[in-house]
Amino acid sequence: MELKIGLTYNLKSDCPSKIQSNEDASAEFESAETVEDIVLALTSLGHTVISLPYNPALPKILSEVNVDIVFNIAEGWWGRNREALVPALLEFYEIPYTGSDPLTLGLCLDKALCKKIAEDAGIAAAWGITADGFNSIKADELKYPVFVKPNAEGSSKGIRSWSLVRDRNELEISLEWVLRNYGQCALIEEFLPGREFTIAVIGNKTPTTLPIMEILPGEKCAKTNGFIYSFETKSSNLEQLLCPAPIDEYLQNRLLDMALRVFQALNCRDVARIDFRLDRSGNPRFLEVNPLPGLSRVSLLTLQAQAAGMTFDDLLAAILSAALERYPELSMGNHAKEAALG
Repeated sequence: MELKIGLTYNLKSDCPSKIQSNEDASAEFESAETVEDIVLALTSLGHTVISLPYNPALPKILSEVNVDIVFNIAEGWWGRNREALVPALLEFYEIPYTGSDPLTLGLCLDKALCKKIAEDAGIAAAWGITADGFNSIKADELKYPVFVKPNAEGSSKGIRSWSLVRDRNELEISLEWVLRNYGQCALIEEFLPGREFTIAVIGNKTPTTLPIMEILPGEKCAKTNGFIYSFETKSSNLEQLLCPAPIDEYLQNRLLDMALRVFQALNCRDVARIDFRLDRSGNPRFLEVNPLPGLSRVSLLTLQAQAAGMTFDDLLAAILSAALERYPELSMGNHAKEAALG
């Protein structure tokens, strides 16, 4: 079945100058190569693709464009609600789209709120508090070491080697840096010293998981007392990715169960990537959800799909198929749709 698909995205080269003060400002956005790869993949699946870049003209274009569904990977430019803006517009214009809805996207970007919802669903998460200033932190609330990062960022934005702090003086320095550079409250979490994993989930009523990936320091990564998947590590490709992760069946089952429960507790749709880390006792703790996971050729989701024996086209087809299950009218075919509409 051929569909006319709109592709919404943020291009790195279009990143506004007002948010380029940080070196990681464009980390979440797409390269022209990634957008081209997605267009080619959707085209090879038999669809027609219309590019819909994120810019001030997008609302008007969406009000006029004639598409069956939008494949949404748009992140927005700034603000806690940025990832929810395009889906909200699509709902306003009653345009079907892939991925989670505005509420879920907003909740998942706010890491503190996201963890509260997961904990209410009985999922163990890293302990943490938010802070908008050093004086608002009570000394007896913290047990060092702790981890400091922006509360509403993704792609390791705002995470550096100094995000891991071991005393109150280091905390003051790291907290001030986050508040000054990212214009939002910081999330201060207990530091989990164990192994780090990420799990991709695809589907809706009966979602499935891709092979678990472990993220660990590569040979050239600086040896510290705790591995940090920081912006420096990502941008310099200093990490090592193992997929499937070399873990025993018991830990595997725990991680997969927790990932599916998080996916459902947050009402994620179609696709998401969920991160965990082990505590000092080796128990998995939930960190965060990425309901708009990257789709470059080297993104974690893409590599997990490869480990499952899926091509890039297969991955996009799976995401699109999951979304189409929520829009049965799009599976009817043009003649059937016209008849149904009278």
